[in-house]
Amino acid sequence: MAIPKSAAVIAALIALAASGCTQPDPNAKPTYACTPSDGGTPQPCYKAEHDLQAKEDALYAEAEAVYRKFVAEEERIYRIGGVDKPTPTLLEVATGKFLRDSMTIYRATKETRTVLVGAPIRTAWLKREPKSATPGTLVTMHDCRDASRSTLKTPGEAPTSAGYTSDILHFVRVDGVMKVSDALGDVVDRC
Repeated sequence: MAIPKSAAVIAALIALAASGCTQPDPNAKPTYACTPSDGGTPQPCYKAEHDLQAKEDALYAEAEAVYRKFVAEEERIYRIGGVDKPTPTLLEVATGKFLRDSMTIYRATKETRTVLVGAPIRTAWLKREPKSATPGTLVTMHDCRDASRSTLKTPGEAPTSAGYTSDILHFVRVDGVMKVSDALGDVVDRC
């Protein structure tokens, strides 16, 4: 038995209304404020955009917590003179190329018996860097760390200032856990 066209139209409208797929009122004004991912002035936005930004903000907050845990562990490793194997904390916060590259440095630090002494390393700034994202990256951040009041001491060599470094860090999720997967770093003159 065929359903009358009017009944089919009414059923489709009811299904659409029940699914929440309604078009925004073209006369409605945005009632939320959204800040661009890479900073700037908040702009008026609708609830859907605001909800997406809240999810993005949560990802960046999670990435910042991972970053801060990594930075603390890295400083600890430099102060003890390097390590041969990844520490449990490193395995929690780093993966892939980033973990391999970091371990190359930490092993060289241990081999040369270099230690970091002096003032704590300070993160001068940490910001979102969405324009530097790569495929598969969940979030990307850019930092600048000030170790200018710290010294690297290697037996038989003159002590050197640890200076300033800046990194663009890529974060991914591995087995449900956010980790740093890659970084592009450089020594800089100042933060």
